[in-house]
Amino acid sequence: MLGHWTNLVKAGEGLRRAAESDPDASRWRDSIPEVIRLQAITFALGDLEHLDVPDRGLARDRARVGIEAAHGVLETIWAGHPFPDALAEITRDAAEAIDLAVYAGLRWIRWIGSEHLEMPLVDLAPQGAGGTFACAQPGTILQSGSPVAWWTERERPPELESAGFEIVPGPPVQIYRRLEVEGHRIHDLVVPMSSDRDGLPLLLPVCLAGESIGRFTVDAASWLQTNRSAFEAAAGDVTLEFAIEAGSSPPD
Repeated sequence: MLGHWTNLVKAGEGLRRAAESDPDASRWRDSIPEVIRLQAITFALGDLEHLDVPDRGLARDRARVGIEAAHGVLETIWAGHPFPDALAEITRDAAEAIDLAVYAGLRWIRWIGSEHLEMPLVDLAPQGAGGTFACAQPGTILQSGSPVAWWTERERPPELESAGFEIVPGPPVQIYRRLEVEGHRIHDLVVPMSSDRDGLPLLLPVCLAGESIGRFTVDAASWLQTNRSAFEAAAGDVTLEFAIEAGSSPPD
């Protein structure tokens, strides 16, 4: 973003020297206020977690309206002419910031017990469909050190409040489980939510910015037995690998 601002200042200096009759320079001059608005919104969205939770939804809505309005003005200014790549990139950055803003203040619930965790049934009803939340399905066996859920803008599930759980900031992630060597080896890989890897995804997105997007689909007892059988077959050959760590930011 700093590079965008630096380029903008240099462009402004050049535009002031350009002849008023230069139509291209005139379009760029007219574009600068909208560029400033887009980048100011992008910057502000990165600081959204510092707002009180009830204010975040309104802030996202206002940011979205501002981005759409700025982009509309830019399209009008450049109507009938090729839309500059630099302006398209700035608009994309703002749109991506909106997409990431639903994860502001996100935290992992990570299992740190000495033994594997047999995921309990989390009752979703008391929290309704508010906020953003994902967790493992009941009966899933997870290794020590693994995130078992992540959430923001809602209450932490009471079923995940014992001493064996740790709360750490982190980006939205998915865990892919691979059963290797004919099921005698288990490899869990923690990756950014946007990644697509081979294996069985273990974390179920339940709601996003207050909208319900998923629900538990397994029978807890039978799924637990399936997990136990897999871990018994793997014996000690069980690994947990992170392609992204707690406290890191989502990839650009």
